[in-house]
Amino acid sequence: MSVIQEITPELVVERLRQVLAEMLEMAPADLDADVPLSAFGIDSMTSSVLLGDLQKWCGAELRTEASLGALSLAEAADLVVAELRQARKEV
Repeated sequence: MSVIQEITPELVVERLRQVLAEMLEMAPADLDADVPLSAFGIDSMTSSVLLGDLQKWCGAELRTEASLGALSLAEAADLVVAELRQARKEV
């Protein structure tokens, strides 16, 4: 199984939670997966950093133009997994 096939929304949520917690100097458990990231002060610049980290972590280019700030961790994870599935189809 490839790395892309192994990545689930739950894994993406946990990765985002870890990275965001470090950036915000918070405990990962304090980041509710259903709260919009904008509630934590995520803007387009921070969103770009998060997407860049996810690309390195999963080893696939994410082509989303969306700012993650408007999304919750769970919604962002669903978006990332959908893009990874699309990339897998294109391979």
